Amino acid sequence: MIEWVSYNDHKIKVCSQSLVDARWLPLALISRSVGHQELLTTVNGESAEICKSSKEADSVALRKAKRWIDQNR
Repeated sequence: MIEWVSYNDHKIKVCSQSLVDARWLPLALISRSVGHQELLTTVNGESAEICKSSKEADSVALRKAKRWIDQNR
């Protein structure tokens, strides 16, 4: 099971998706609590960011999620 990672009052869960040809699409969920609500945002890689391994895709997804958080604070 993939664990949530805390970053600047947000939680990130990387969950890159397997594609055909053993390639991986970077994908992450970002969660933030606002009052009594949990807001979710999905950040996914572009076609140029498709990776050859799940580990590489997860690394790209985590970096993109952190960048999204930094830009939307």
